[in-house]
Amino acid sequence: MKHTFACTIVAALVAAGAGVAQVPETVTSMIERNAEMGLERYPIGFWNYTNLAAHGQYMDEAEIEEWADAGFTLTMTPNFDASNWRQVEHMRRILDWAHARGMKLILCDPRTYSPHQSVGVGREAIPDSHREGIANAVKTFGDHPGLFGFHIGDEPGVEANEAFFAAYRATKRAAPNLHPFMNFLPWYPGVSGRVGYDTWPEYLDAAVAKADLDFLCWDCYAQMNPGLSGWDMYYKNLRLYREAAWRHGIPFWNTVLSVGHFNYRCPSFNDLRWQFNTTVASGASGVLWFFYYMREPHSNYRLSPVDEHWDRTETYYDLRRIQKSFHRQYGDLFLRLAPVRVTFAPEAFGDGDVFTPNEVVSAIDSGGKPVLIGEFADSAGQRYVMVVNNSTEENARVAVTFPGKDVQLHSWQWNGTEQPGHAYSADSAERTEAGVTVWHWLAPGQEAVYRVESELTRSTPVTIQAEKGE
Repeated sequence: MKHTFACTIVAALVAAGAGVAQVPETVTSMIERNAEMGLERYPIGFWNYTNLAAHGQYMDEAEIEEWADAGFTLTMTPNFDASNWRQVEHMRRILDWAHARGMKLILCDPRTYSPHQSVGVGREAIPDSHREGIANAVKTFGDHPGLFGFHIGDEPGVEANEAFFAAYRATKRAAPNLHPFMNFLPWYPGVSGRVGYDTWPEYLDAAVAKADLDFLCWDCYAQMNPGLSGWDMYYKNLRLYREAAWRHGIPFWNTVLSVGHFNYRCPSFNDLRWQFNTTVASGASGVLWFFYYMREPHSNYRLSPVDEHWDRTETYYDLRRIQKSFHRQYGDLFLRLAPVRVTFAPEAFGDGDVFTPNEVVSAIDSGGKPVLIGEFADSAGQRYVMVVNNSTEENARVAVTFPGKDVQLHSWQWNGTEQPGHAYSADSAERTEAGVTVWHWLAPGQEAVYRVESELTRSTPVTIQAEKGE
């Protein structure tokens, strides 16, 4: 597969004489898409399987305040009966409460849920009655400032693909100021046959084109299987969706795991922070958690953030700590950046690339401990890097060398401001003629983030990492 944008370089610099690197069009496109969606804070949300008929008593203003206090910024509403005026009014109050706290919501309105069986192709894949339902949903809620978009559906297969794509496009046309939400299956061996395409990249390309997607989103929980058995699948999904995002110049979001079930373990604080930071370092512009409310016991699901007694579990407080810290330290930074390269040291997962030196980072020394390195650029061509301890169990002392005798580092402090100096996780540094080496102690899943400024970064055009495909 070839990039649509990756090899296209903007001819002019952002400002004459600015001395910044040239930027691929896909970088500016991904950043502009985030801005067009009206995102002011990094999107963090959860899958919400409550419904107002059974759980409405819990969905009061204090509950929405708790969402906001935990660092959720863009999440799903409960389900509801659109023919019940009391539930409709309750849903409008939920939107009011969210908007008052600076949150946006994905509305789980049954009138916009795609049919699970296509009745044709293209526009004819959904019946006129579904278009009428979309129009009624938009009439009821479309003008609310707390609404991000309508939920279309989850994990379509070959029988439902055309219907999902048509429903997404119809919803987007009915409310062009909003952004429908559709979630895709994760890649796994043999899944292409389930969706009716030869390869996963071909499927994602078709989905973006046919639905006119604003962003991609999927879910993957294999990373919480015992040991490292699911890490290749986890990172391959991040890579395949990132490559699709590069081809089409749109952002991507990832759904990760917050509840133990099946063969997946109950995520610890280290697991949760590792999932969050590896998702961000891999270039995602949003994170969702599966799921938030247990509601009642079922199967072997356990220790969701809110349990079957509607009590807050340790998982809730772990997520709250991770999310509030991220917002406080980095704010909207990662909405203003686009990924350009993701590498691993010393060994790669998911058919990814092992780290090699470049103009941003010339060396990584982790003493053999696993590290993930995500590189980013902004629309002005400035360069950024996020280094994550790619372990859920062990601490690591990681030395990062930034080349250039003139190199200057900038990091983000606890008050959210960028200032010259080293990341909060750094413990020492050394400058030589070759550059600056900074040592960090990183706990499992912990990160270090820098903006890197040097003659090398200013004079070297930004390039997008080569695709590998499926």
